[in-house]
Amino acid sequence: MGEANFDIAIVGAGPAGLFAALELVSKKPGLKVALIDKGASIKNRQKSEVMCGIGGSGTWSDGKLHFSPVLSHEKILDFFPVSEYQKIMDSVEQTFLDFGVDAEVYPKNWEKVQELVEECKRKNIHLVPRKLRHVGSDKLPKVIENFENFLREKNVKILEKTEVTDIIDGKKCSGVILSDGSKILAKSVILAPGRIGTKWLQDVARKHGIAFEFETVEIGVRVEFPAEIMKRFAELMYEAIFVIQTPSYDDFVRTFCPCPNGMVSTEQYDGFVCVNGHSNSSHLSENSNFAFVSKVRLTEPVENTTAYARSIAQLATTIGGGKPIIQRLTDFKKHRRSTWERINKCLTKPTLTDVTPGDIAMALPARVVQNLREGLEALDKVMPGIDSDNTLLYAPEVKLRSSKIQTSKSLETKIENLFVAGDGAGVSGNIVGAAATGIIAARGVLEKVG
Repeated sequence: MGEANFDIAIVGAGPAGLFAALELVSKKPGLKVALIDKGASIKNRQKSEVMCGIGGSGTWSDGKLHFSPVLSHEKILDFFPVSEYQKIMDSVEQTFLDFGVDAEVYPKNWEKVQELVEECKRKNIHLVPRKLRHVGSDKLPKVIENFENFLREKNVKILEKTEVTDIIDGKKCSGVILSDGSKILAKSVILAPGRIGTKWLQDVARKHGIAFEFETVEIGVRVEFPAEIMKRFAELMYEAIFVIQTPSYDDFVRTFCPCPNGMVSTEQYDGFVCVNGHSNSSHLSENSNFAFVSKVRLTEPVENTTAYARSIAQLATTIGGGKPIIQRLTDFKKHRRSTWERINKCLTKPTLTDVTPGDIAMALPARVVQNLREGLEALDKVMPGIDSDNTLLYAPEVKLRSSKIQTSKSLETKIENLFVAGDGAGVSGNIVGAAATGIIAARGVLEKVG
């Protein structure tokens, strides 16, 4: 490519990158914008390419869009009052509607949800309600395609299958360097590499003296069980997020990404595999699943939670022979490995079968294992049947969002004209949050462009 000149270069075409590009060309038509991703465009992207490509890792997810300023959204509230950030989220919601999202809003009845919240509170469990729309794994790719087509119509240069290795850093950031050695020159750069780019962004930050801090990681399992067990929560809220404090270690475990009548799936990272879940809007399974994870924060001398979480995921992948590990909960509690013979006795038939029966406790730290056991036992008080012989566990489930780049309110780093956005930068933790930070970074760029 040699050298190409743009006003703004955006690295990463997930929600943060897409919404940043959209904000730029909508507010200032005529800007020359390059949107760069190491993965493929939506039409060329294979379903096995989970983490990279236009739309980011959310493209093949079940498309849960969260619009309440709680949980992962709290990362950006250091910079914005809730009312101001809510306006940005409302803008994100309207944009999704404009690009084809027609999913209904949950919860359906906030009064009944509050009754569930009070019920859980009496059992020492915190139930977190939030507004969401569930798009569905089958519909979200079309929404992403609409985004991509619109940006191309607005003359955004989308560079797929293109890997960025570094930034061009003089007195100001003036572009990026590609893996083939060529350069893309730009007056401003937004780095939004997504969760898979966390380590890459840390390496760039170290090299160029940009401060960042390691945050907590969440390590655990994907829990699969008969859909009937979660039905009363799913029908009212679609997703129920439970937070539980464990008795032995006083740690917090929580559910996230519940998939009513959904399937368990895999995510392929560089050097290891993780599990995830998704639900279609119409094609339903007899099972439901959710992630169940323990929060881990490290202190001196070892603070690198990214390396810690990756090492656990790599160990689990090694034990599983390159595949996730599956285990019956009853075997997990009895400290014995599962076999296909034992799993076949389970009434819950696994929706992910390209797995290795084994012992999850050989891969996860003992403290995490104990937290998971105690957490499921507590959860059974409000979701009877979850702590039973018919529950399946898959590992590893690791949420790699573990460093926060130091920035200004507009998400500009100490290097002038270099901005960050999204999960990889540690300023968001879901699709809507990433989109919102893309808008924030783009507005920061526009303030400088004038």
